[in-house]
Amino acid sequence: MSFHTFVEHVRNPYFRGKVNTTTNFAKMLDECSVEDLVKRAQQHVTNLLTAQRELFSIKMYTALEEYLNNDIFLLLSLIADALHNIPQQLTNSNKEELKVELLRFYQLKELILNYISEFAENKNVKIVFEGL
Repeated sequence: MSFHTFVEHVRNPYFRGKVNTTTNFAKMLDECSVEDLVKRAQQHVTNLLTAQRELFSIKMYTALEEYLNNDIFLLLSLIADALHNIPQQLTNSNKEELKVELLRFYQLKELILNYISEFAENKNVKIVFEGL
């Protein structure tokens, strides 16, 4: 995977994109209660931190060496960016703002999974992002 390919297929669409409120993700979030949205958001933040912990743990050391030459850390940084407003929205319990943040996250996750499927040399990296 090249940095240029990553920028073209993931980073730029994420940063320039608008939230698409017509997707299946949007419809699913519309049906959620505030409590369900909060639980989903908390789980995604927890999953990100767990994925990062696993990548840096001793048992993943050999896998980490393999991934140092590709975009896994760039992808994780975008996931962190997508989730960085979640704690504030959880505190405010504003359903509409929380839905927007979750929708942005789901759309980014979809971009990342498509990118990995199409460009990753090692498809096993997809496992890390499917669990987020």
